[in-house]
Amino acid sequence: MMELKIVAVIVVKAAYQEELEKVFHTVVNETRKEDGNVSYELHQDIKNPLKYTILEVWKSQSAIDEHNESTHFKAFVAAVQGKIDSLTVDVIKKIY
Repeated sequence: MMELKIVAVIVVKAAYQEELEKVFHTVVNETRKEDGNVSYELHQDIKNPLKYTILEVWKSQSAIDEHNESTHFKAFVAAVQGKIDSLTVDVIKKIY
């Protein structure tokens, strides 16, 4: 089984920063409880405090798929709608 990593970069709108930090903390805490999750970390950019990066490590693609269907992840997606300026998500694997 090959671990997969996700790098999600989210830039929030300033008016929603405090609200979304609470949302981020909730999704992080709930995701860490998932069997397929190895690690799930929230980071904030030093130069741009509105920019957050979530670094995720998963046991498999099926673990990611299960996460994407979880109640807490769906609530997270709904909560950020219209409150972010950008979102990029890269799924990567170690090759060496």
